Formats: sequence, structure tokens, C-alpha cells
Amino acid sequence: MKEISEHQIYNLLDDKYSRIGCDYVILSSDDEYRGIETHKKAVITAFEILNIRFSPYELSIDIEPEKMSAVRSSADELLSIPSDEYFEGRKKANRNYTVPSPIPYWYAFLEPPGGTPYMKSDFTEFNDVLFPNKDSIEVYRWNDDFSGYFDDGKEWWGTGLWSAYDAETGIFVIICASLTD
Repeated sequence: MKEISEHQIYNLLDDKYSRIGCDYVILSSDDEYRGIETHKKAVITAFEILNIRFSPYELSIDIEPEKMSAVRSSADELLSIPSDEYFEGRKKANRNYTVPSPIPYWYAFLEPPGGTPYMKSDFTEFNDVLFPNKDSIEVYRWNDDFSGYFDDGKEWWGTGLWSAYDAETGIFVIICASLTD
């Protein structure tokens, strides 16, 4: 597996969406697709790439692959958006939701510690670029017990790890979330 470093989502993350609290890794694979087995390999590769990204900050991510487990999810579940109108204008008086556990992807995107200016429309726009073939993606949600990456999020905000495979393009998207205040 190799990172698709020229994927347009990285430009969006460097510019318009620089305050998203998630880490994204986009991968291509020449290997035959084998369901969860290939997803696991993609997640391990993503953590290796995150280690390289974090090395200038003297951060290191440990992983214990034997502790990894996942449950099948869906594109609808991954890309669901809360109906709360707070995320349409961010008026505090309209805030009317409870934080689900485990945290959903929308929460990781829209509600990182320290806040973000993004709205539902931003979530949709960003993910339309990330997932152009929503009907052909296979999604897994992973546990957070196999890596120290998740320690900060376990303290307070939450954690999330999703792998999505687009069968039409052969591209994996790995989304990681773990922050604290």
C-alpha cells in the first residue's frame, strides 16, 4: 500500500479545512482486496504514515496489531449528519444534542476541542470530495485499544477510527480522531 500524497483532499486540509481535528490518510493498494484483512493492513499502513508525519514533533505512535478489531459499518452511518440546526449557523441557543458514544465521524469533524467554524455544508462538501462513490464504499469502525494514539481522546473528547474502501477506485480512506483539551 502507498499513500496518494497528491490526492486533492490534502490540499483542502492544508487550506480551507485546516481546523479539522481528524487525521486522514489516503491509500492505494496493488494487493487483491480481501475485506477486513485488507482494511486492517490499510489501518496499519496509515499509522506508519502518521508516525512519519508526527516525527518532527518527536511523537511516536505505537500499535499492537493483535489487539485490533473492527465492526462493519456503512457509508450512511459514517456520513450521517445531525439534524440539530446548531450546525447550520452555530448559534449557541440552538445547541440541542447529546454526544453519542462512541463518537460519530460528524462529531469528530464538527466538534473538536477548541471548536471549529465548520457547518453541515462543510462536512458534506469535504466528504463529497473524499468519497465520490458513496454507494461503493465498504466501511469499518475500529476499536481504540491497540495504540497509544487514542490515549488523549480517551481522557475526555472521544476517539474514532474508520477505514473506508472505494471498490470503484481501489482507494482506502483512513480517518483517525483522538484529541483532548
